[in-house]
Amino acid sequence: MTKSAVYLLLSLFFATNSLAQPLVWKIQSNKPANSFMLSVEQHMMNQIKRESQGSLILELKESQGYVSDREAYNALRTGIIDGMLMTPSYWGGADPIFAIFGDLVAAWNSPAQYLRWLDQVQGGRYLQQAYQRVGLRMLGYVIAPMESLISTKPLTSIDDLKGQILRAPPGMISDFFTQIGARPRNITGNRVLKLMQQGRIHTADYSDLVVNYQTGAYQIAKYTNYPGFHSMPLYDFVVREVSWQALTDSQREAVMNAIQVWQSSAYKASRKKLEETKKLVLAQGVTIHQWSELELKRARQQATIVWDKYASKSVAAKKLIDELKRWLQNEGNLD
Repeated sequence: MTKSAVYLLLSLFFATNSLAQPLVWKIQSNKPANSFMLSVEQHMMNQIKRESQGSLILELKESQGYVSDREAYNALRTGIIDGMLMTPSYWGGADPIFAIFGDLVAAWNSPAQYLRWLDQVQGGRYLQQAYQRVGLRMLGYVIAPMESLISTKPLTSIDDLKGQILRAPPGMISDFFTQIGARPRNITGNRVLKLMQQGRIHTADYSDLVVNYQTGAYQIAKYTNYPGFHSMPLYDFVVREVSWQALTDSQREAVMNAIQVWQSSAYKASRKKLEETKKLVLAQGVTIHQWSELELKRARQQATIVWDKYASKSVAAKKLIDELKRWLQNEGNLD
């Protein structure tokens, strides 16, 4: 065999081997390592690898995996990571649209209602456009269950929250609790139960019924509300636009197929887990308050004052809130 033939064969070998190398993306979630929601997200990553025949591998890490959760937005924009499964409320300071979509306080009756707004009414276009303005692409989203407050005192109405020292994250949720007369404090999650046990806080916006139970919250706090009313986060799957454009058509199809399964399975898994956990919570001697429609409307009326503050921050936010208010009135959520 001539030298030229050897060089040709070697060139073909290395070229073929290079083409066979999979594309690897770094994806960060904000879910903790033991979360069942993280396991649902990992199933999505496995499906993408399988359907792309190993040509696209998404390496998912849990909360704080590649960067801290609230740094993920900038890390994605600068290419440190390739995608994120987070809530856009984390980036509310960059654009009020993110705060509004991430967790519009007290707005919704159920995840299904929020999904109707996003899909059937195409409300999600505002969020997609906000990401597009910074070179990102939203591929899909799921809606978390309604969150339940945990408390050492009864939670029969918003009046019961007046004057209470209450743990809440910064942003729209904290603004709402201030609006109704509570005294919110930004306390890290790992300190909440200890401070509650010491009597230094009375109530906490922590998470949904399942997560609250798993952390042992109901061994200390014997009052909760379910279904909740104040918080129902949206979690989206966002990637860099340049990364998305670099995929082949078949790789994109694999991603979108997996996202559809993720959306369906996340919703079903959440509902099943909540019903199972409700029985366990009651068995611990916890009082579960379910508010009347009248009480929920009282809360929403106060919440709209907070919505309007965020609407005033940009032309797009004002247009979004005006449109959303009209829709919620037609749905009966607002008078």
